[in-house]
Amino acid sequence: MLARLAPAAALLTLLTACSSMSEVTSVDKDMYTVTYSSGAQLLSWVEIKNQALQRADQYCQSIGRKLQKPNITSNHATGLGSKRATVTFECGVIEPPKNSTK
Repeated sequence: MLARLAPAAALLTLLTACSSMSEVTSVDKDMYTVTYSSGAQLLSWVEIKNQALQRADQYCQSIGRKLQKPNITSNHATGLGSKRATVTFECGVIEPPKNSTK
């Protein structure tokens, strides 16, 4: 029984391992880009774009800033082709809360 599941498990592992996230790279002052590629995974465009947006947000938080002005582009692949979403974004300064004096 276990021998029958081995090929399916190997295929599932192979498909899962094919997705990739690029490193966040600087393209200008406080402007960055990151790309997520689905590889052979069957993901929706929403899932792919959300993965890239989430990574952009994590990056900004890691440097003590907030995600601003995300611009999402894709390779418009269809069917079983590898889908790719690229987010170009800014990491803006987090404004401290304003104290209201009464």
